[in-house]
Amino acid sequence: IGFCAEHAAVAEMLKNGTTRVEMIVAVSKGRILPPCGRCRELLAQLDPENMDCQVILGEDRVLSLDQLLPEHWL
Repeated sequence: IGFCAEHAAVAEMLKNGTTRVEMIVAVSKGRILPPCGRCRELLAQLDPENMDCQVILGEDRVLSLDQLLPEHWL
């Protein structure tokens, strides 16, 4: 398991006392990358309000974290 950009961003957030994410996008070599399952779970556990976080998946595609984690902890 590698160290994703989302984990680095969360580490900085925690150092600054914040846990809320409103929107997220990761880009590598000019391509938008969706967050992996581990990152989705990290954001969800960080703050319950993050389930409303808007995740940019493409130029015209945005979903909430809740939509990417259906039936979370069923």
